[in-house]
Amino acid sequence: MPEPTPIQIKSLPGIKRDGTRLEGDVYVDGQWVRFQRGLPRKIAGYRSINRFLSGVPRSIHEYTKDNLTYIHLGSAHAVERLYIDDSFNTSIIYNRTPTVGYTDDDENVWQFAVDTQLVGGVPTPLLIAQVAPNGTCVCNNDGGEVFYGGLFDTTVLTPLTTIPTGFNASGGVVALHPYTVVFGNDGYVAWSIPGDPTDFTGTGSGSLNVTDQKIVRGMAMRGGPGNSPSGLLWSANALIRMSFVGGDPIFDFDTISAQTSILGSNTVIEYDGVFYWIGVDRFLMFNGVVREVENNLNQNWFFDGLNYDQRQKVFAFKVPRFGEIWWCYPRGDNTEPSHAVIYNVRENTWYDTELPNSGRGAGIFPTVFRKPLLTGVVGNPNPVITRITEAGDTRITEAGDTRITESSSVPAYRLWLHEEGLDGVDGQSLQPIQSYFETADISLPVQSQINRSTHVLHMEPDFVQSGPMTVQLKGRANARSPEVNGQIKTITETAETSEQQIIYFDDQRRELRFRFESNCIGGDYQMGLILAHVQPGDGTIIG
Repeated sequence: MPEPTPIQIKSLPGIKRDGTRLEGDVYVDGQWVRFQRGLPRKIAGYRSINRFLSGVPRSIHEYTKDNLTYIHLGSAHAVERLYIDDSFNTSIIYNRTPTVGYTDDDENVWQFAVDTQLVGGVPTPLLIAQVAPNGTCVCNNDGGEVFYGGLFDTTVLTPLTTIPTGFNASGGVVALHPYTVVFGNDGYVAWSIPGDPTDFTGTGSGSLNVTDQKIVRGMAMRGGPGNSPSGLLWSANALIRMSFVGGDPIFDFDTISAQTSILGSNTVIEYDGVFYWIGVDRFLMFNGVVREVENNLNQNWFFDGLNYDQRQKVFAFKVPRFGEIWWCYPRGDNTEPSHAVIYNVRENTWYDTELPNSGRGAGIFPTVFRKPLLTGVVGNPNPVITRITEAGDTRITEAGDTRITESSSVPAYRLWLHEEGLDGVDGQSLQPIQSYFETADISLPVQSQINRSTHVLHMEPDFVQSGPMTVQLKGRANARSPEVNGQIKTITETAETSEQQIIYFDDQRRELRFRFESNCIGGDYQMGLILAHVQPGDGTIIG
């Protein structure tokens, strides 16, 4: 009998969904797992910090001042505002939905921007809110309304009435300080006077048709000497750069690409000065030129599984600590974002996960706040709401206000704090988070040209670990034979006996994989250097 050989149990970072399972060296399956330093680790937990939003927000804006993060959330029928303190407690919710000049619609999608108005030399930050019924179609040409109000105010927003007559602001809004820019149908762009985001008719304002299709998103960018402020504008088929030049034209527009695409208005995100977004059939980036982001792991899996009728619900957010960009999207027959495909910029790899609680509706990473905020898509059907009698439609308690408590027939939705703790926490409910990963195939015929099965005798686990984990040996005799799953073994957090220091097996497969899982309250892990002791097994190639 040959002496067993120790081998390292390690695959390349990422989760491979495209192609066959055998032909790659990347992990082949996983859930709620990320990669750091090339190794798997569990994604952190989440908890609800507010349970009384009146609808499913599709847009979030944040602004931090004096240790308070002010959040505005736009759902189909409302704009709501709250703040979060540095202990993650939320204030009451204020309803800022316009009551004048606003067209309510089930398909409404909001975009928000903040710019400063100078009144008597005193700078006042204003929230600029644009809305249009863009929920079904990114190229919708109907509607288009713009509102504004003080960023820290609690009153309803006011219609912005100085937009040029005939200008349909159905595309969106972006702040290119000191200018505020709105855009809409047929490639039209309008900008305010400098220093007053409410004035689109005075000296310094203007409008122009810059491309042939509707502009759906704008982002500020570095303009360089003499060309600041600058921004990028995404239309249905082009990427346009908008640069300040002064003089009579004020802004110059140049087409960076006339042969690009965008899947949805909320798929664009900036990461360290580079812009990433999803086109209708590939992932794209702009770092001075438009380039495709290579994805050989799950590009087909994403586009083939996407519910294309719900493309406008796809949204992006980032987790910079781990170098990640998340795109959350409705998969299969789901009508809400149920899964996420993740690009790790630092590791240059791709993976994915199913989202918790039936999905998420919108997300943002507040830079000062340091943890992602995401909205839920499942409402509490009969919430008990505490109302402030003098304010009307607000929720939750705050000392010093007169309140009444009542039941509501309108569902209430949650605001979730992610990258918090290790479990799923919703009020008094505490749930474990299932996290697992499965290695690529270990195959002696492929890796060593030895036409034998791999016989595993035992394994030496190496994890930074909290709570018990399990490991299961899986595999098959050949690529078309049925899967054979071995016995599930427990990896204890602390080895209290010598028998718990290693995991004993007596299994063999020609195509062999290991599946590691954590699924307990307080469970956590970071993978280290795991050794398996193996030897050649039999030569059977049919299972």
